[in-house]
This record gives sequence, C-alpha cells and structure tokens, in this order.
Amino acid sequence: MPEAKPSSPSVLKAGISGLVIFGLILFAVIAMNTGDLLWFWPIFKEVPVGIIVHCYGNDVEVKPGQPAFEAVTNAVNTSLTGSKRWDDTSMSAVTYQEYKTSPTMMVIELHYDPPATIHSQYAFMKSVNWLVIPLDGRHAATNAVFGIEGGYTDPGSYHVNSTALIVTALQDQGICAKR
Repeated sequence: MPEAKPSSPSVLKAGISGLVIFGLILFAVIAMNTGDLLWFWPIFKEVPVGIIVHCYGNDVEVKPGQPAFEAVTNAVNTSLTGSKRWDDTSMSAVTYQEYKTSPTMMVIELHYDPPATIHSQYAFMKSVNWLVIPLDGRHAATNAVFGIEGGYTDPGSYHVNSTALIVTALQDQGICAKR
C-alpha cells in the first residue's frame, strides 16, 4: 500500500490566510476604536423627531406628519449617505448661537430621540441628539455636519459630498429659499 504523502505548504494558501487574518484584525481594531460594529456601513436612514430651519433669522419648525417633513428627512438622509470625511473644524457655542439668529445664514437642525449614529471609521458622532447642518453662511461651503450629544457639541465635523439636496428640498417645500 502506498504511503500517504504529506501535503506541501502552499504559498498561495498561506497568503490568503494571512490576508483574511489581517482583514479581521483591522476590522476588529476599527470596531473597538469607534465602538461601532457597522462602521463600514455608509447608509444613514434615521428619522428625526423634529426639524428646525433657521432661515436667515426666522425659525421654521417642520413637524412629523407635515408633508415637508418626509421630503426634508429624505434629503438629509441621502446627503449623509455615502462617503464622509471628518476633520477638526468644530462648532463653538458662539457659532451655534449665530446659526440660530443670524439674518445672513441658513441652517437646519434635526433632533433625534433616541440618538442617531453616523457610521464611519471615525470615533465621532456615534450617539447624536442633534445634527446641525449649515446651508448658507459660515461653514456651508465645506458641507459640514456638526453633532450635539447630551447638550455638548461633538469635536470636529463630518463633511459630506453635497448639501444641495437639502437646500432644494427646503426650497421645493416652501420652507426657506437660499438667497
């Protein structure tokens, strides 16, 4: 009877095994750092409990059940879906007050209860009560998204590809027209 020949090590199998192990370790490190197992998920599909638009010094509340609520929520969710980059541009208390009262700025605030999570490879905005998105004025040109958790602004901000859909939804719904 012929003797069984031990299999020789395969460089390809070792390489594939190494890549799989490296990928699992990388995933685990990012998940532990962010506290978010879905850090890679690019889709944002949260429904706020309230929306306030600061339209050049006038506040417009958009409540659940109003026709504009769904359109604005969908525009925000679409804008926050996809790639985002984080940087250290933060919103100060002074800037936040300006956003609320300035006759030269258009800003949307969305309130979430329970808090919303923006999935990303960064450890920020994992439990936000409020999202603040400038649409005209300070920080609007960078498509910044600021978060407020437990009454305190999150450090830094996310930057999305565009906030134009939000502006269009607000204009189409007759809530606020960009000047």
